[in-house]
Amino acid sequence: MKATRTLWMDSKINLWVLLLLASVRSIHCGDDVVTSFFSDYDNAVRPGFAEQAKETIVDADIYVESFGNIEEANMEYRVYTYFRQKWTDGRLAGKLNRTLTIKGGDIENIWVPDPYCYNARESNMMMPDEETHSSVTIQPSGDVLYSKGYTTEDIVFEWNTTEVAVGTKAMAQFVYEGSKLSSDINVFSIGNYSTITVTFSFKRRIGYYIIQVYFPDIFVVALSWIVFWMDKDDMGNRMALGITTILTIMFLLGSLNGTLPKVSYPKALDWYLLISFTFVFFAMVECMIVFVLTLSASEDKEKIKCKVKEKPLGRMISQSIKSAIGANKGADSSVANNHITYNKGFGDDDLEMVDYASKSDKSVVDDSSLADLIGKSKKETAADFVDKVSRYLFPLLFIAFNVAYWVFFTIFV
Repeated sequence: MKATRTLWMDSKINLWVLLLLASVRSIHCGDDVVTSFFSDYDNAVRPGFAEQAKETIVDADIYVESFGNIEEANMEYRVYTYFRQKWTDGRLAGKLNRTLTIKGGDIENIWVPDPYCYNARESNMMMPDEETHSSVTIQPSGDVLYSKGYTTEDIVFEWNTTEVAVGTKAMAQFVYEGSKLSSDINVFSIGNYSTITVTFSFKRRIGYYIIQVYFPDIFVVALSWIVFWMDKDDMGNRMALGITTILTIMFLLGSLNGTLPKVSYPKALDWYLLISFTFVFFAMVECMIVFVLTLSASEDKEKIKCKVKEKPLGRMISQSIKSAIGANKGADSSVANNHITYNKGFGDDDLEMVDYASKSDKSVVDDSSLADLIGKSKKETAADFVDKVSRYLFPLLFIAFNVAYWVFFTIFV
């Protein structure tokens, strides 16, 4: 039993030794292949330079794995892509009868382009190949597949595909609509550089902004219309509500622009909030107009009260005033014996509404009779009229604005 176990252990040790020797031989053979393959190769010279050939054509394609966070305020977005390049190097043709793939530090043995993303704030394109897991595939024909700057005298980049493949298109606030590929030559004082460009198109998901911006804004504007049903004498609460709605609209406008790019032109959301602010502002202006009319009417009433109380009246005249007003409500009436004249409605020039003379008792009309006598002035009636018109005018105008806004920005823009 002991001899059998020893024999099995010896066999296992021999197997590991053979595997280790095979691995070492494979590594040594791989190193020999790479060394012999690049023995007479100059990686500092581009393909075709020694033969005075034309520029090297580099075909490129890109695969988008997914889109990261899109920050409108900073005008930044993150994209995860695979950028691949392909060119032909005649110096590598005919050396092997099969495809050779090299990775990591071995890529330094071969000439590679030097592309970079000129509008990227962060990019790993310029990192060492061993850190970015790059690889180079060399075909027997000398075609090299890789992924960095040479002018158009040396290399020209061209797209090897007509559209970009995108793996994950789902995003929270945007919908991916497609991409556009183009190539161009950028002219600089030190030379012309070949450029390939991919433009991604996104469409904003309107549902997010309807919930976060449009609905709250509509409710705030509708809230500002409550003042049209409030008592016109309760000016303090009316003004407080108007100021509150204005501040709310300003808060919505400020918080929204804090998350969007700072541009010099008004956006669609800006137009909506600015016009909503205008509606709320004019609702507050309406409150001021009603307040001025009501205040002016109150001053007129006080003037008439003072003028009436200065004249002597008989006790019977007070009762006659009530009887005349009750019998002829809203019309001109008079009390014959004392020359009482009652005119429903008056203006600034109607202070001499009540004309009477009495040689009897000097009694003063009570305040309730006097208020009925004076009635509503033209200014007070105008204040009521402004409130009634505003109750229908503001909602109708706001509905018309919404219809025009959505038709314009959904169809014509």
